[in-house]
Amino acid sequence: MAAPPLPQTPSAVQQAGANAAVSPQAPQSPGTQAREQKRVDMLLEINIELLQEINSLQAQGRGGAMNPQHQQQLRQLNMDDSMAAEEYIQCLRRVQANLAYLAPRADTQQAMKAPPGPAHMTPPAHMPQLQSKYDQLRELFPGWAGNDARMAQSAGSPRTNQMNSMNGMNTQTAQA
Repeated sequence: MAAPPLPQTPSAVQQAGANAAVSPQAPQSPGTQAREQKRVDMLLEINIELLQEINSLQAQGRGGAMNPQHQQQLRQLNMDDSMAAEEYIQCLRRVQANLAYLAPRADTQQAMKAPPGPAHMTPPAHMPQLQSKYDQLRELFPGWAGNDARMAQSAGSPRTNQMNSMNGMNTQTAQA
């Protein structure tokens, strides 16, 4: 009699998800396929940790509405309408951005419209333990800085610096 199937471990789920997520639209070289597989694997590893943190924050009562409109909808439904903690929002945004990168790769027709990389290439500020994984992710996406870098650059733009000076803010902080 055959043994019952083993429950899937997170790494088995990652592997299955990774294989499903990579659907090349044209034949890829082995090197390109390997790099894409590493990208998918790293994003799935990061998402697992982010989802665990989201779950923990929800258990601590730090989840909630993401914006005032969502808060109003919850209020109308007589549900808890507290605002989510910033840590919760940052984790959720990164999970969503990573899925936005991965999802089009599952459909060969959508792969052409896929973003060149994940929107966030830095960990949430309260999760420094993810820094090494994000460092590896940046190595897997050479030349791609994501939206984090673009937002930092716009914070250092002359217009932003002028506005910060008018508001009495230190321009050094805006550039950091």
